[in-house]
Amino acid sequence: MISNSPTPSRVRMVPADPDAAFREDVLQLLTRLDLEPAQAIALVEAVTGRPFESCGRMHLVPLLQQLLELVHAHLTPVDTGQSWHV
Repeated sequence: MISNSPTPSRVRMVPADPDAAFREDVLQLLTRLDLEPAQAIALVEAVTGRPFESCGRMHLVPLLQQLLELVHAHLTPVDTGQSWHV
């Protein structure tokens, strides 16, 4: 009989608290933007006005939206693969 259970390499440990999992995902995203984890946490706390560990999705989604708007505002046509309009 073949087991349908995932292999150990595919298992992801998900915290029981969905907000904790979301915080971890946001932290990973911010570190991919070249922020150190301490800097990323400080940014989240400064923007939300809350301790990082108490931030939930409702606090973090607006921050992610602001970051996306910032990135879009600073992209050039070259960055986005669009042609220049003169």
